[in-house]
Amino acid sequence: MSRAELNKPASNFTLTDFHGNEVSLASFQGKKNILLVFNRGFV
Repeated sequence: MSRAELNKPASNFTLTDFHGNEVSLASFQGKKNILLVFNRGFV
């Protein structure tokens, strides 16, 4: 996986939310702020 760079657009990715729905970064296009949290050990 390539490393993220400052002041550059993020690469698109898709993750599963806690309801089991797939959510992609592209679905938030046009929004001003996005907060992404990774919880290690969260089951």
